[in-house]
Amino acid sequence: MFNIILFVIIIDVIKALNRDVNTFSNYNEIQIHKLHIEWLLDLNQKIINGTAEYHFNVIKNNIREIHLDIYQLENILVYDPLTGSIIRHEIENMQEQSLKQGDRLRIYLPKTYNNGDQVKLRVKYGVTDKARALSFMSKEQTESKVLPYLYSYCQDNNCRSMIPLQDTPSIKQYFSALVLVKDPRIKVYMTGNLLKGKPFKRMNSYSESLTEYHISLDIKIPSYLLAIVAGNLEQRKVGNQETSHSYVITEPTSIDRVAQELEFLQDYVDELANYIGPYEWGDYKIVILPPSFPLGGMEHPLLTFASPTIIVGDKSGVGTAIHEIAHSWVGNTVTCSDWANMWINEGFCTFLERKILEKYNGIDYSKMYSFLANDTMFQQMARYGMEHSYSSLHPNTTGENPDDSQSEVPYNKGYQLLVYIEQQIGNQNFQKMLQQYIIQFKWQSIDEDIFYRYLLSWISTNLGKDHQSLAEIKSIYKEWVYKPGKPPRQLDFHTDAYDQAMALAKAWLDSKGQQVPDKAQEYNNYIYYQKQQFLNEIASKYNDMTDKTYQLIDQTYLLSEQKDSRLLYRWLIGCLRGKFYDKIDVIKNFMGTHGARSWLVNMYETLFQDKPDLAREWFQEFRNFYHPSVVDALENGIFKNSVQKIVY
Repeated sequence: MFNIILFVIIIDVIKALNRDVNTFSNYNEIQIHKLHIEWLLDLNQKIINGTAEYHFNVIKNNIREIHLDIYQLENILVYDPLTGSIIRHEIENMQEQSLKQGDRLRIYLPKTYNNGDQVKLRVKYGVTDKARALSFMSKEQTESKVLPYLYSYCQDNNCRSMIPLQDTPSIKQYFSALVLVKDPRIKVYMTGNLLKGKPFKRMNSYSESLTEYHISLDIKIPSYLLAIVAGNLEQRKVGNQETSHSYVITEPTSIDRVAQELEFLQDYVDELANYIGPYEWGDYKIVILPPSFPLGGMEHPLLTFASPTIIVGDKSGVGTAIHEIAHSWVGNTVTCSDWANMWINEGFCTFLERKILEKYNGIDYSKMYSFLANDTMFQQMARYGMEHSYSSLHPNTTGENPDDSQSEVPYNKGYQLLVYIEQQIGNQNFQKMLQQYIIQFKWQSIDEDIFYRYLLSWISTNLGKDHQSLAEIKSIYKEWVYKPGKPPRQLDFHTDAYDQAMALAKAWLDSKGQQVPDKAQEYNNYIYYQKQQFLNEIASKYNDMTDKTYQLIDQTYLLSEQKDSRLLYRWLIGCLRGKFYDKIDVIKNFMGTHGARSWLVNMYETLFQDKPDLAREWFQEFRNFYHPSVVDALENGIFKNSVQKIVY
C-alpha cells in the first residue's frame, strides 16, 4: 500500500512541473540539465561580458524551440558550440510584463528533437547595471574603500537578469563557472566550490593576464540559488580549526569581528544535522555583505549571504545565520516548485530555526520571537487586505513579479501550520516525519499538495489509519494554505516576558514624560525579543506619546545611539510615526546606510505621509546606494507618479 502511495506522489511531482506562472520558458518540454557560464567582470564600468553553455534534456516529442527567461540583457547571440554557426532566435517582448518579469528569448532549433534527446548550445550576452539581480558598488560605497564590489540577489525570479535561464524553482541544474577579472586583488566567490588549477577552457579569447576563478557545483540547484560576490574579500575558518568545515567571508576590515560573532557557526550546522539529518553540501560559508543588502540573509549553497545587521557584538543576531543554515535541508535540498509555494521553503526553515534557538536560549526566547513575527505578519496582511491572496500561503502571482508577494506570511503562517501539526502527532513523531520527508524528496521541487499527501500517508503508515490527528489535519490543512487572513487555529505564544515588556511600555506612556518609571531599568536585563516587543509597543502607541516622553525614553536607554540595527529601526520608525523629529539626522543616517527592503519601505511610507518633499529628496540622494530591487519597490510603490523614474 505504501509503495502505491509513493508512486502517486512521484506522479504528482512530475505534474507539479507545470505550475509555475512566473516563467516564460517551456520547461515542461525541454529542461536545462547542466549550465556553464563564462563571465568577464568589469566592476568599474558595471558591465559583464557573458557566455552561457547549456545541456538540455528533451522530455516531450516534436520540440523545435527553446524558450528562456531574460530581463534587460543586451547583445544576445545564440550559436552552436561545435560548429560556431548562428542559431536563429528572437526576443519576444512581453509588453506590460517586460519590466515586471522580463521577456522571452525564443530560440529556433535547426531540427526537431524528441523525448530522450539532448541539445547543446551557447548564448553570448551582455549584462549592465540594469540587472536587478546585481548590485554594483563603487569602492567608496564599501567599508574598506579599496576596490569596487559586486553582489547578486536572485530570489524570486531575478536571475534572468544576469543569465538567460528557465528561471523557475521547478528546474534544477548542475552549475559551473569561469569568472575572469582584470584586477588580481578582486576575489570572487560563487555558489559552489572554488577549484584549483584550470579545469575549464575559455569559451572566448581574452588577455592572458586576467585572473581566473573556476567554480563547480555537483549538486543540482534552481536558478534563484545562483550567486556571486566579488571585491576586497577575505575568507576565514571559524570554530575548531581541525574539525570545523565552516567559514566566514567579508571585507578584511571586518573579518575579525565577524569571525568572533560567528565563531559557533559549525555548532549550529551540527545541531541542525542532529535534528533533521546529515548535512549534504560539504563546507558551509557565510558572506557578510555591505549594508545595502536588502534582506537579512539568502541561503545559496556554500555561499550564504547575510546582512551586517546580524553582527551586533553579543551574538543576538545569529538567528538569521541559523535560519539560513536550515535552508540547507528545506529550500536547497527539498525546494518549493514555484513561488506560490514559498512556504515549503520558509515555513519549514522558520520551524527549524526556532527549534534550535529554543534549545540555546529557552522557551521564552522562542515564544517572544514567534509573537513578534506573528504581529508583523498580521500588519502585513492588513496592508495587503485580509482577503487578498498575498495574505494566504498560496499567493496568486499570475502576471505579477512574485517579489511583490514576499512578506512574513510564508514564514510565520507556514511555521504555525507546522507547529500545529506537531502538536497533533507529537514532537518525536514530527521530527521523524521531517527526517524521512527530506530523504523522500531529496533534490526535488514539490508543492503543498505533495507534502500534504506525504504527511497523511506517513501518519497512516506509522501511527495508524485511525490516528486521531488525521481528521483534524484534513479539516484544516487546505484552508490554512489557501484561505487568506488569519490561520483557522490560533496558537498561544504568550509568556510572562511579554507581560513585563507591555507593562513597562504602559508605565512610560502613563508617565507622559514627567518622570522615569520605577522599573525602567528592567529593560536592560530583557531578553532580546522582549526589547523588540517593548519598542514595537512604543512605536504602535505614537498617538499617546509626547515629545517629552520620546526625549526621556531616549535619554534613559540611549536608543538613538543603539548599535543593534534591528532595535534602532524599531525606535526610529516610532519616532517617524509620532513626528518626533529631534532625531531627524539619526533617521536620515539610518535610511542612508541600511538597505533592508522592509525597513525602507515602512520608513519612506511613513515619512512621505508627513514630509513628501523630504522623502523624495532623501530617496534621490540614497538610491544609488540601495539594491535595484529596493529602488524598484520604492519607485513603483510609494513614489509612483511622484518621482521621476531612473533613466539608464
